Amino acid sequence: MRFLNSFLIRLILGIYFLFPDQTVLANAAQPGVWNAGGAVFVMLYPEDSSVFRKIQMKKESIYIQLYNGFSVVKGAYFFSNTTNEELRFKMGYPTNGIYNGGDILLNQVRVDSLSNFKIKADGQWLTVERMNIDKSDNFTLFDNSWHVWEMSFKPGETRQVEVYFIVNTNNAKLVSGYNQTRKNAFIYLLESGSVWKQPIDTARFYIQFLDGLTTAGLNGISKEFNFKKSNINQLLVGFKTDLSPTPKDNLVIVYGNKSMDFDFGTVALNHKNLFEKIERFSSLPFETLTYAEFTPPALTIGEKDAITGLENALEHFVLYAPVLIGLLSLLIFMWALFYWRKIRKQ
Repeated sequence: MRFLNSFLIRLILGIYFLFPDQTVLANAAQPGVWNAGGAVFVMLYPEDSSVFRKIQMKKESIYIQLYNGFSVVKGAYFFSNTTNEELRFKMGYPTNGIYNGGDILLNQVRVDSLSNFKIKADGQWLTVERMNIDKSDNFTLFDNSWHVWEMSFKPGETRQVEVYFIVNTNNAKLVSGYNQTRKNAFIYLLESGSVWKQPIDTARFYIQFLDGLTTAGLNGISKEFNFKKSNINQLLVGFKTDLSPTPKDNLVIVYGNKSMDFDFGTVALNHKNLFEKIERFSSLPFETLTYAEFTPPALTIGEKDAITGLENALEHFVLYAPVLIGLLSLLIFMWALFYWRKIRKQ
């Protein structure tokens, strides 16, 4: 019996040091927005690193149309070569991976949810190639496949770059401890713009709610953009100036609810019409529209509901079940060994 008591004490102490309190379980997943659709662009090659601080993003205008389950994006940028030398470098993004941005709250973007990416410079479409590159930075890559394009700048030249893409926003998860909420989420990772020569002079954001969505039904949005709203167009307009981006500058939009029967593949097939629609949207005379004050709704992370509560319970079961089963098996074995020795002595 003394042997068994000693074993049980050691077992209890072992469990305590493995799981000292519920805080360990609560912090098993970083709070924030996981699996969002969104955008991040980086320069790729180590040999191009000398270029990073020679190109300044003078201005960016981001046009976002939100639908149930997905978003369509056009980004218009003005880049300037701040040197007297000709610059040539490659840019790109992974085809299969995630980018972990943010600070205390996670801003996680799945880059494999980005579809039908197109880019043009000064009105001319650029060729986007697939290349295998062993580089990760802030990415967690599932393979080494990247979409890559090349940029060149004459001394002192300013070029306009426009990108178009569609992202799946239906798989986002808002996490806080044990609580999770399934919503649509879009993240524009302004923090990735820190690779350029600072600052970004002007960044403007135009967000339109479509597909029955409205500004009134917004679940949450980043507050530091001085947003104004146009009720007629279901539109939010915000901006930042003289910006040296950090994680707190990321644009996070949470809206709608997860659709269980959403098919992103069908949406992607309609990319031509969707790109034509956002092109018309980007041509609106935004300066002449009438705007009202807008108070961003507070972003609530991790409201528990039946579905997400079950998902969370299953995730923790899968994570900790092997350890608990192993400890239980060891306990049963020690009890059996104890009684076998007791019977043998008799």
